[in-house]
Amino acid sequence: MPLSDLQMAILVSVGQFAGVAKYHGAMPRKLALAFKDDDISHLVAEGLLEWAKFTYGCGKEIKGLRLTPDGQRQIERASRNGNETAECSELAYEHLLILKDIFHFSRMPRYRCMMPAKKAGHYVSSDFDDLLNRGYVLKMKLKIEGERTLKGYVISGKGEQALKRAKMS
Repeated sequence: MPLSDLQMAILVSVGQFAGVAKYHGAMPRKLALAFKDDDISHLVAEGLLEWAKFTYGCGKEIKGLRLTPDGQRQIERASRNGNETAECSELAYEHLLILKDIFHFSRMPRYRCMMPAKKAGHYVSSDFDDLLNRGYVLKMKLKIEGERTLKGYVISGKGEQALKRAKMS
C-alpha cells in the first residue's frame, strides 16, 4: 500500500535523526508526539519504523522511533522517483542569503561556530523565523563553564542541502 505524504514526511523526519549520536539514531518520543498516532502505528505495523528504548546505567530511559532498513529503502526509493519535496524552489533568494551567512558563521571559531543571536537580529524577522520553523536553521545554547550562556544559530543539514542545490555553498 502506498504511503501518504504525511507518512512519508514522518519517515523522512525520523530518518534525519539517524546520525544524531545523542539520541542513538532514534527520534525521541516527545518529538514523535507531533505526529498522529494512527500514522505512526501504521508505519510500525508496515515494518518501516520501530520503537527503540535505551536505558542508561543511572536508570534514565530514552524511548523513540528508529528507522528500519526497509524504511531507509523506502526513503531512497522515493527520492529516486522524484517524490522528495522540492523545498529549494520554495526558498526565496533572501532566505538563501541568510542561510549562506549562517553557514559561514558556523565555520568561524571566533563566534564558537555559530551565528550570535545579536547578529541574527539584523535580518528581517519574518524571513529568519520562516527558516527556523521549516528546519533550515537550528537554535543553539552554549553554556560555558565560568562564563554566561551564549545563544545563537547554526545551519541544519537540510539548510546545507538547500545551499548545495542552489549552488551557493
